[in-house]
Amino acid sequence: MPGRQIFTGAARTFRTGLTTTSLLVLLALAVSANPTSTMAGSISFLPGADPTDVHPVRANLSVLTYRVPGGLLVADRLASEGEPRFGQAFERQFNDSDFFLVQARGRTPAAAELSGRLAALGRVHWHRDDAFLVEIPADNQIEFASLAVQRARIPLDPPPAGWDRNRDLPVQAPRLGPNKDQALIQDFVANLSGPAFFQTIQEISGNAYFFFNGLKSVSTRYYSTADKDLIADYLADKLTGYGYTVTFEEFLSGSTPCRNIVATRTGTTLPDEYVILGAHYDSISPDPTNTAPGAEDNGSGTAAVMEIARIAAGRDFERTIQIVLFDSEEQGLYGSTYFVQQATGSGRNIIAAITMDMVAYYDTNYAVRIEGETPWEWLMATMENQTELLTDIANQKDYNSWGSDHVPFQQAGIPAFLAIDYDYGGYPGYHRTDDVWNQISASAQIGTQIMTACAATLAEVAVLQSDLSGVGPVPDFGPLALVAYPNPFNPQVSFVFSPPRGLTGEFAVFDVTGRRVAVLARGDFGEGLNRLQWDGTDLNGHAVSSGTYIGRLLSDGQVASVAVNLVR
Repeated sequence: MPGRQIFTGAARTFRTGLTTTSLLVLLALAVSANPTSTMAGSISFLPGADPTDVHPVRANLSVLTYRVPGGLLVADRLASEGEPRFGQAFERQFNDSDFFLVQARGRTPAAAELSGRLAALGRVHWHRDDAFLVEIPADNQIEFASLAVQRARIPLDPPPAGWDRNRDLPVQAPRLGPNKDQALIQDFVANLSGPAFFQTIQEISGNAYFFFNGLKSVSTRYYSTADKDLIADYLADKLTGYGYTVTFEEFLSGSTPCRNIVATRTGTTLPDEYVILGAHYDSISPDPTNTAPGAEDNGSGTAAVMEIARIAAGRDFERTIQIVLFDSEEQGLYGSTYFVQQATGSGRNIIAAITMDMVAYYDTNYAVRIEGETPWEWLMATMENQTELLTDIANQKDYNSWGSDHVPFQQAGIPAFLAIDYDYGGYPGYHRTDDVWNQISASAQIGTQIMTACAATLAEVAVLQSDLSGVGPVPDFGPLALVAYPNPFNPQVSFVFSPPRGLTGEFAVFDVTGRRVAVLARGDFGEGLNRLQWDGTDLNGHAVSSGTYIGRLLSDGQVASVAVNLVR
């Protein structure tokens, strides 16, 4: 962030072997596809360089740096046309295009095959190992977005107003070490609910129906679809119900209107210092406008953020917390880039950003990657410590930051890390139409562990307050664990749920149009096991036809639903 001392509290040491003379040599050796750039901003490759060579003291949004094999890519957003300040620049090949940094991920083909695919969609300006700098014309960006790769759009437009604003005071390190109240943090995260986390994943990825101005279901969260807008409204409504001040932050991804969801709870003693908890809620697949369920990527991260938001609602923190759900990540980090630029331009003092992306899958490694950069060691170490104290998963700090919503924060000099499941690279549903709940249901428990560590990190960095006077009960999470069997069924089905306390409400069956078909029970439901049966008849006792029906429990503000299939 402009004017920010980014090394305060850092526990690592930067490499400082490059002198001014050697840097000039590197600039002279910078690789370029063509000798002169025709764009206003410029991108150059500096062999062997480090971000500190470009930003010796302070990072800012006028010059963006990307670590790549063998050196550094530098995007100078203030370069005059034909006058790059950092070596020879890559020359734009298309009139309407964007530059992206791409890295292989998940089920991506081998580098040689990926290079061919990228070349077919645009221009590969630079390539080493599994990293590519590509220029993609606007007409090919939908197809490009569906590739199973990590990608970050490199903005070359001038930075927003306020990018060079200096801060009056250096950023102070959060209260860490012996000053924290670990027992308080442990009590805080004990309120997290695995069933709530699982239910939200299922609702926003199309595995479960949900009620929001009627019975709803979605099949995609692709950035340009009505289904994604519906999910945005649904999640914003939940956050408002929890008691947050919620706003939509509107921006364009290309020519498509998009919205970040921003929920704020003001800090008690340090209201001008912000801690961000975020995840992207959009999804992608080869058939994105029709089927992009995105259960793992990133329904899991979104659901974890929503559950942490629930237990944080009504609690006091010294610092202001902002819950942010980013739009259009899959197109190249558009939502998080816009959020950071707006925050930077307005002078918002962001102490730290915690982001989550793909947290509910594992194959052989029951572990979390904590992905960041060396200057943010104190923040990564906080997450590492909370993981070890409060979970049974392993962890690894990863200093190769790529292609998710933590990167724009880091580019602005803001401490940030990404929490991601260790085995994400082998997830079989990555960027596919079968990224569905059934792919992750057996492994989703790891998501509750990662969620716990992130919640504890938020509590520690934002400084959770111990005074509970005036603090109401934790908002109900909405869904209860509701199971139906056999499914499909004929002639009858059992609905089973186990509330942790007694409830009062109604259990009814609806068809897929939202019409009430049958009422199975009204009144009190006891703590523990409850079982209700439906024999496939309507309110008048007539047999209903084959099809999909939804059992819904509505009780004390909580809603749980499950789809069942009747086969005559």
